[in-house]
Amino acid sequence: MTPRVAIIGAGLAGLTAAHRLLSRPSPPEVTIIDKGRHGGGRACTRNVDLPDGRKARFDLGPPNLYARHSRLFDRNPLDLQRVLDALENTAGALDVRGLLDAERGFQTAALAAELPGEDLFTRRAIGRIGAAGEALGEPITALTAAHGMRELAFRLLTVHGDRLDFRDYTLAEKLERTDTGWRVHTRSLRDEHRSTVHANALILTPPVPQTLELLERNKLALPDELRDALRKVTYSRCVALYGVFAGAGALQPGGVWLGDGPLEWITDNHLKNVSAVNGSITALTTDEWATAHWDEPDARIIELLLPRLRAWVGEPVAPGQVWVHKWRWARPVSPMRPPCVVLRDLSAVLAGDGFASASADHADAAVASGEAAAHRMGALLTALARRDGRYTVARPQRYTLEIAVTSPEEAVYATRAGADRLELSSGLALGGLTPSLGLFRAVRKIADGVPLYVLLRPREGGFAYSRAELGVMVEDAETFMREGADGIVFGALTHKGRVYHDGCRALVGAARGRAVFHRAFDFLPEPLVALDELIELGFERVLTSGGATTAEAGTTHLAALVQHAGWQIEILPAGRVRGDTVADLVRATRCDQVHAGPRAARADGGLDARPALAGAMGATTELDENAVRHLRQQLDGLVESLS
Repeated sequence: MTPRVAIIGAGLAGLTAAHRLLSRPSPPEVTIIDKGRHGGGRACTRNVDLPDGRKARFDLGPPNLYARHSRLFDRNPLDLQRVLDALENTAGALDVRGLLDAERGFQTAALAAELPGEDLFTRRAIGRIGAAGEALGEPITALTAAHGMRELAFRLLTVHGDRLDFRDYTLAEKLERTDTGWRVHTRSLRDEHRSTVHANALILTPPVPQTLELLERNKLALPDELRDALRKVTYSRCVALYGVFAGAGALQPGGVWLGDGPLEWITDNHLKNVSAVNGSITALTTDEWATAHWDEPDARIIELLLPRLRAWVGEPVAPGQVWVHKWRWARPVSPMRPPCVVLRDLSAVLAGDGFASASADHADAAVASGEAAAHRMGALLTALARRDGRYTVARPQRYTLEIAVTSPEEAVYATRAGADRLELSSGLALGGLTPSLGLFRAVRKIADGVPLYVLLRPREGGFAYSRAELGVMVEDAETFMREGADGIVFGALTHKGRVYHDGCRALVGAARGRAVFHRAFDFLPEPLVALDELIELGFERVLTSGGATTAEAGTTHLAALVQHAGWQIEILPAGRVRGDTVADLVRATRCDQVHAGPRAARADGGLDARPALAGAMGATTELDENAVRHLRQQLDGLVESLS
């Protein structure tokens, strides 16, 4: 059975996602649904038939790409880094984060270069008024699209021929969950014809507020934390005024970028090689002006803006040849940093330019988000197909219970009480340390047939390790895996508190891909971004309390992580998981496994003779077998209640 994916929204994010999905070795069937008359979304180019028979063309969305970066993307990366170092603390300097993205390469331009046809983008000079006109002594430039910004959308739509089912001028009115995925109920805005698109999975790419409204209208619940984060994504507004003007010609080929006033951009579409008609002008307002005049009729907007525009392009060729287009969701001003968000239980991915906030340009953000959405969707479909040929979300037949043990005796208690998997460590009073090889061998013999993972942590304290410490960890990982470990548990961070990619990559390799990132994850500032990084690094699982002291306190965080993980990485809730609350934790987070290590005090007569010294030896505890059994019973009871 070939899986089917429905994509709502034919902007750059949706079109990029469709292109990548259809380029897979075994592509799914893809349907795109868009309420606009053509693809492209805000990368919009409008054709106008003039009274004299000519056809004028106007870019109404982004006038160009990468206007802030000048020619810096041609520089040697080492030279660029020196520039960035010089600019980082300079008031009024260029956006350093954007420059870093410039050094990485521009995704929209790179995508266009993959597609058939003549070169799409040309670098043009830009005039800068009301702010610094040059950057580092170089003119500001940008890329403009020959034949209009919509040309990229057109190429994405046509490159796969009839394999892409594109339904434009069509409204997705209702989303309905089924046993095999989704029914999307649509209505054509041309003739009111209603139809249903069947799909196993969805990618939603409209502006984030519209996506939220669509989900809420159809009573599709999101994890609280994720919903709240999405509600913080806001957009600026913009009014586009466009028409044919008689006095145009003084503008730079890339347009003029205004630092103040009601107009932010004025571009001549003829000079950009978009329109064959001289003086085909597009003017874009600032967010402040658009918001203040949003409800004004078009005639009033033209009346207010024409005096400002005349100084640059003269009079309209004819009074009736000036038009207005309003962009309610013109540009994201507070996008999320993750490139997309996965909703595992809905078999859905949310994407668009409201994500990927580190991108160089909001068009780049849309492309980056579409790329990520296709990647996550492809992996999701593969995993679903392995679980169920109908591409559905199957309820677990058994919830996995992982138990932390520190001795052969505890391994006996845990397996006898129903543990499905063991994590071996020593020094639990210090947060867990690497066990000895002798201890591992003893536990491996006792727990024969039960998966056994080994914690690697060479010392107490933080998780930023020296090169020597990482060398020890890699050697330990290779040794334990040779001796029969089923996987390795570790975490490695940079001194700035981010995932240490090189160290983790070496350890994942030593663990032969059977790697678990432990609760160092709870110290990371952007969990969804970190989760994407761990997926790319090849981890199979993340041990986490959701950033809280206990899993119960981190429930809302865990729920968002479980959804975003999809089936590419497992989320293992940990942190004082107890039998009397585990069922509520599983229901709230939708996880299918938990980690626990319930312990009870143990008398040690050998220390009683010197109580003052005994305190320095640490608390004497052992695994509580009855508590483990209670956890097993509650998890098994939950399976029965759900079935």
